[in-house]
Amino acid sequence: MENREELYSEILKRVQRNYMHMTEIERITRELGTALSSNDRESAQLLIKMRQSEMDLADETKQEIQLLIRSAGDERERLLSWLKGETKETPESFEEKKIVELSNQLRQVTRRAIDVDKAINSRLAGKDSYYQKAKM
Repeated sequence: MENREELYSEILKRVQRNYMHMTEIERITRELGTALSSNDRESAQLLIKMRQSEMDLADETKQEIQLLIRSAGDERERLLSWLKGETKETPESFEEKKIVELSNQLRQVTRRAIDVDKAINSRLAGKDSYYQKAKM
């Protein structure tokens, strides 16, 4: 990266993209729950494929963010803390503030998607649920 502003701008673009993927994953997960509740197996299978595709895209975006952070030099720790929701250092520029804001929203949408997935998984698998096994 040529300069700090360019780096932050590129990271912000990827965080925005990741947020869009996660909101889509949340939406699809909710639709999956509806399809499973109505025993619509064809729709459920299609939604599972769609969700996996979005998950793959989100993973790619996360990898791009990690590559950018590795190239951040002195800014690395600062960026990592913002992405984790920590604000050890106050963001100053527009890009910095948006990275913090979107990172917080991303964590919220991820939590909501996981909560919906937990409910679906527990309803379908009961004591054999992935989430029940993960507690052990």
